[in-house]
Amino acid sequence: MRPPIEIDLDYVFKALIGTVSPVLGVITSYQEQIEWHLRFASLLVGLIVGILSLVSMVRKLRRK
Repeated sequence: MRPPIEIDLDYVFKALIGTVSPVLGVITSYQEQIEWHLRFASLLVGLIVGILSLVSMVRKLRRK
């Protein structure tokens, strides 16, 4: 019978750091492009909300 596996906490932290570090490097290198996409997405969401608000106001005015 095998003994239970003991997971060393230091090993877990090293594994997490080893996994997260390259991901942060990629995010940092693409930061400008990510920021541009976020700005563009927020602009689109703002335009959609504005258009939907305008449509709602026009419908309310026509009902009266």
